[in-house]
Amino acid sequence: MINIIAACDRNSLIGRNGKLPWNIKEDWEYFLKETHDGVLVMGRHCYLEFEEHAKKRKVIALSRNPNIEFAHAQKAKSLNESLSLANKLNRIVWICGGRAIYKEALPLADRLYLTEIDAEFCGDVYLPPWQNYFKKEISRKSIKTTSFDLTFRVFSK
Repeated sequence: MINIIAACDRNSLIGRNGKLPWNIKEDWEYFLKETHDGVLVMGRHCYLEFEEHAKKRKVIALSRNPNIEFAHAQKAKSLNESLSLANKLNRIVWICGGRAIYKEALPLADRLYLTEIDAEFCGDVYLPPWQNYFKKEISRKSIKTTSFDLTFRVFSK
């Protein structure tokens, strides 16, 4: 099974300068809980932000640059190569970003785990349109944190 996991603000913003534009404990805990036993597939920028946590996870990081190595991840040159590597591990695959990887994975993924943050942030990277791929909402949970309202939604095709 291939899942996409992402969080976005009201405007579908997902990143700023290669990082998340927010630090929300509840969203981070949700991410760790949902993906705990899977294989995480992510681009170089996402990996660099996640690197200290990659020691305890199975991670495949994508980069076409032959000079880049990842200390705590297998390297793949493409999404297709990463999926081939992940399939050998016989675990659920979690596509973790960034934008280009999300866009390429949308037609391939079985589910979308989307955290919606009821706020607006500044940034430069947006989640690609996903609504034409994932039409069936299979779960929804809303919570209020001390700073934000979050809605955790899961979609299937």
